[in-house]
Amino acid sequence: MTNLAQFFIACPLVFLAGFVDSIAGGGGLISIPGYLIAGLPPVTASATNKLSAGMGATVATGNYFKNGFINIKLAIPCIMTAMIFSSFGAKVQMMIPEYYLKIFMLIALPLTLLLVLNKESLKSKTLLKKKLTKKVYSLSLFISAMMGFYDGLYGPATGTFLMIFFVKVVEMNIKESNGIAKAINWATNMGALALFLTSGKVIVSLGLTAGVCNMIGNYLGSKLFIKKGVDVARPIMITVMLIFIIKILLELFHII
Repeated sequence: MTNLAQFFIACPLVFLAGFVDSIAGGGGLISIPGYLIAGLPPVTASATNKLSAGMGATVATGNYFKNGFINIKLAIPCIMTAMIFSSFGAKVQMMIPEYYLKIFMLIALPLTLLLVLNKESLKSKTLLKKKLTKKVYSLSLFISAMMGFYDGLYGPATGTFLMIFFVKVVEMNIKESNGIAKAINWATNMGALALFLTSGKVIVSLGLTAGVCNMIGNYLGSKLFIKKGVDVARPIMITVMLIFIIKILLELFHII
């Protein structure tokens, strides 16, 4: 049962999450705490977030596709691969204590942050002007498998990591990397949402209302990203990773 206060608490934070997520990924680091503050149990918060995040991701993905940032020939096999490996990750999650994954992330995140702090690290490339070679497909599918597995296993900031890997490994430009990252993230969200809906874990009324807010945030954020690109993405990516590091530290020391 939801009350009016939960809507007033969750919706503004879910709007902000959509804005951030459309630009640099990591929106779940804002929206899930928003649902928790509103009083939802952890599993319900995660499940309801899949509904609102999926609605918002649809808007951003559509915007990026319309502006030519998503190459369908590459995106479709990446989406399928990510969804398959996401299910594997979810199964492994049941076997590995989350504590060890958090320790690993405390090592990996600062290294990733140092990479993004380098202004040249997200320098624009021109992948779509090149032929999609076997190397591009192989690297893209590997990244999709790896991050799909991570999304099922743990999940936070998946979109941010996807963007970084597609820029650094596949040599996409920042707009293309965000486009394909958003398409992959949308697909994995939809796959998880289907499972949560059938299990009755989603608060549909709250998720749909917050989802509209998330859609508005994604629309405004994706429009800003289309205009500004790396200039707006880089500082938000840095902020997302700093929030993630702080979150893990607080959890490990049982502060939250």
